[in-house]
Amino acid sequence: DYRSGRSALGILRMADANDGPMSWRRGMAEETGMGAGDERGGGAQEPKVAAALEELNRMEEEPKQYLLYFRAKFREHAVEEMHTLYEDNFVKISERYFKNSAWPSADAVSYLVDHDEPFLLLYKELTFRHMYTLYGKSQPSIREQANAWASYCDLFGAFLNGDMVGLDLPAAWLWDMVDEFIYQFEIWCQYRATLKEKSEEEIAVLRENDQIWNVNDVLQYLHALVNKSNICPWMLNDHQPIGSSDPKSKDFDLSSLAVYRYIGFFSIVGLLRINCLIGDYRLALMVLQSLDFNPSTSLFTHVTACQFSVYYFMGFAHMMLRRYEDAGRVFGTALLHVGRIKQSHVRSYQYEQVNKRVDQMLALLAICITFQPQYVDESTMSLLKDKFGDIKSLRTGEESTVMGLFTYASPKFVTPAPPNYDVIDDYHMDAANLQQKMFMAEIKQQLILPEIRSYLTLYTSIEVKQLADLMDIEEEMFRSHLLSLKHKSYSGRADVSGENPLIQGTDVKPSSELGFYINKNVVHVGDAKVETRFGEFFVKQIERLNQMSRIQIPRDVFHGAKGNLATR
Repeated sequence: DYRSGRSALGILRMADANDGPMSWRRGMAEETGMGAGDERGGGAQEPKVAAALEELNRMEEEPKQYLLYFRAKFREHAVEEMHTLYEDNFVKISERYFKNSAWPSADAVSYLVDHDEPFLLLYKELTFRHMYTLYGKSQPSIREQANAWASYCDLFGAFLNGDMVGLDLPAAWLWDMVDEFIYQFEIWCQYRATLKEKSEEEIAVLRENDQIWNVNDVLQYLHALVNKSNICPWMLNDHQPIGSSDPKSKDFDLSSLAVYRYIGFFSIVGLLRINCLIGDYRLALMVLQSLDFNPSTSLFTHVTACQFSVYYFMGFAHMMLRRYEDAGRVFGTALLHVGRIKQSHVRSYQYEQVNKRVDQMLALLAICITFQPQYVDESTMSLLKDKFGDIKSLRTGEESTVMGLFTYASPKFVTPAPPNYDVIDDYHMDAANLQQKMFMAEIKQQLILPEIRSYLTLYTSIEVKQLADLMDIEEEMFRSHLLSLKHKSYSGRADVSGENPLIQGTDVKPSSELGFYINKNVVHVGDAKVETRFGEFFVKQIERLNQMSRIQIPRDVFHGAKGNLATR
C-alpha cells in the first residue's frame, strides 16, 4: 500500500486506504499548524503562524515577485513560461539571494500564495532540492532528510489521489522530481551506512526509524505512479488512451493527461535506475519491456537527461549480465546523438549531467568492445580515441586499467537494507565493493582472451602447442583459455529484428564473429565474418556533397579567382 509511509519525526501523514482525495491536504494542514476548519489558521496569531509571517517579512522583494508570478503561470497552465521560470530563473534567484542559505519555508510562503496547496507542494520539492545542493560533499541531517521524504510522500500522494488532474507541468520538472527522489534515496542509504562519525543518539534514531526512505516504500511509490498513470497500456495502444479523456467520465483514463503520462513514464526509468543501484539487472531490463525506443515517438526524447539515463542504465545492465554486444549497441546508439544534442544544451542546466553520462558511456563502451569486438560508428570511435587514446591498449592492459574505468563509469551502488547498528563501522562502500568484485572476477577470466582472438585471426589452422609457445603459455593452461574463449563467445543477445531491439531476446547465441574448433591437437579457425558497410560510406559522401552544394560563394570572390587564374 503506497499510503502506508510514516515519518520518524511525525511529520508525514499519508491517507488511509478508505480516505478521500482531501486526506493528503489534512496532513499538510496538521504539519503547517493550520486548523481543520480554517486552513488559514483562524484569526489567532499562534506562535508558529507568527514565526511564518516574520520569516515572510524578511524575504527580499524579487523572490516574492518571482513566486507570485510563478504561481500565476502555474494556474494559467502556461507550460513554456513555467519551464523558463523553473529551469533558468529559479537557478539565478537562488544564486543571487540563497547561495548559502535555504529558501523560506512553505509555512511562510503559504501566506504569500494564498495557501495554494498544490503549488506549495511543488515549492517544497524545489526548496528541498536546493537545500541538498548547499551541502556539497557533506550530507543533510536526519531531520532534514526526513522532511524531504515527507515532502515527496505528500507530492506523490497528490498525484496518486488524483489531485493533479487539470494541472500542467514542464516535462523537465517532472523528470527532475523522479530523478531527485532517487538521488535523495541514494544519499540516505549512504548516510545510514556511515556509523563511525555518528553519536549514540543519532544511531538510536536510525535504529528506531528505518521506515524513512525505506526501499520498499520508494519502489511502491514508483510502481504506484506507473499504475496510476496508465502509461503502459497507453504505450501498447499506439500512444492512445484506453479509456475516455473526459475527467467526468466513469472510464476516465489519466494517460490522456500529459502530466500523468510523463510522471508515469519517468517512474519506469526510475525503477530501471533503482534496480541497477541495488544490483538486480534482470529486473531492471524487465521494467523496460513496454517502452517505445522509436526516437520520433518515445517520451524520453523530450528530456535530454532522461534519454541519456535510459541508455546508460540499460547498457550497464546488459554489461553486468555479460551481454557485451547488446551493451555496446545500446551505448553506441546513445553516443551517435551526442554531437547534435550537446550543442542544443550548452547553456542548459542539464549540460553537465549529460556530459558526465557521455563520458561514463564512453568508458563502458571501451570495456565492451575490448572483450567483445564489434562494429562502432566512426564518430563514436573518434570520441573514444579523444577520451581514452588507443582502445587496443586495453586488450593487453592490467586489471587496474579496467578497474579504473569501471569505478569511474559505474553508478553509485547502495545497500537498501539497514546496517548492523551493533557493530559501529562504515558500510557505505560494501555494495560498490561487491559489484566491483563480481565484475573483476569475470574480467580476470577474459583479460587474455582478446590476445588469443587476435592470434587466431592470423591462421586457418595451427597446432595448439605452437600457438601456446607463441603466447609463452603452458599447453594445458592454453587449452583451458581456448575453452574459456569458446564459452565466453556465447551469451544472451537481443533480437535486433524484434519490436524492441535494444532489450528483447534472452536466447544464448554466439556473439563472436570468429569460430574455431580443436581436432587432434590442431586449432581450425573458420572464416571471420566481415560485414562490408558500403551503404554507410556512400551516405556519408552524399551528405558531404550536399553540404558543399549549400555553400554560397560570393560573386566577387568567384570573379576575383577567375581573374587571378587568367593572369597566371
